[in-house]
Amino acid sequence: MRAAAAEPAVDRIRNPRLNLGNDCGYRQLMSDIFHDLSQPLSTLTCLLEINLLLRRSAKQWRHDLKIALQQLRSIVAHIRALRELWEAGSEQQDQQVLSLDVCLRNAVADLLPVAESAKVKIKVFFASSSDCRVNFQATRLQQALVYLLEFALESSAADSEVEVMAEERDEMGRVRVVLPIALSESCTAGAKAQPDSKARELKRRVGVAVAWRIFETAGGTLQMQGSGERVCLEARLPLASSSK
Repeated sequence: MRAAAAEPAVDRIRNPRLNLGNDCGYRQLMSDIFHDLSQPLSTLTCLLEINLLLRRSAKQWRHDLKIALQQLRSIVAHIRALRELWEAGSEQQDQQVLSLDVCLRNAVADLLPVAESAKVKIKVFFASSSDCRVNFQATRLQQALVYLLEFALESSAADSEVEVMAEERDEMGRVRVVLPIALSESCTAGAKAQPDSKARELKRRVGVAVAWRIFETAGGTLQMQGSGERVCLEARLPLASSSK
């Protein structure tokens, strides 16, 4: 019964719309952002034209102004997402040798208040005997790890557990973030129900896409896979000793 129930969730994870660690998913995300931008832009334009052409009461004017402000905030959020995606793909400058373990510990520490608020437990493992040292720009590695963990936390239900692991294997530094697949359906289902749900889904997708592009510009990869009843996001980065 459990395997049958988990199958639709696995299919959703494989859907290019959600699997953002590839070019197809990235192109779909960009297309969705530009498509979503058209609605608040049209609404804002219409409101401005109405208030210029027609005499409006103070009450109507305030009502229209509130709607215009909401649409403007939506436009700003979409533009910010586009900017983050563009900056994430730019070449990394001032790279240095960093401990992947230390950076992951810092990212987990930064998000502990978020995890506590969401009532999600973060369980951290450091499997490698070495320090997993990688070449990376410090601020961008922190940004990518935080977005990766945020996606897991925001996709998990209360009282669930997210497993985080750092290890050195096959001359690669690896970060694995694992969450229950049944719980992750909340980030892929029902997004059409309410605008705020759609906005949260977009935020999650942008975060994963930004992380993927940041890892990719440093010669790494980010993959998302569904296996059994769990979703695994794995970032792989060349070790400092094997980087060119």
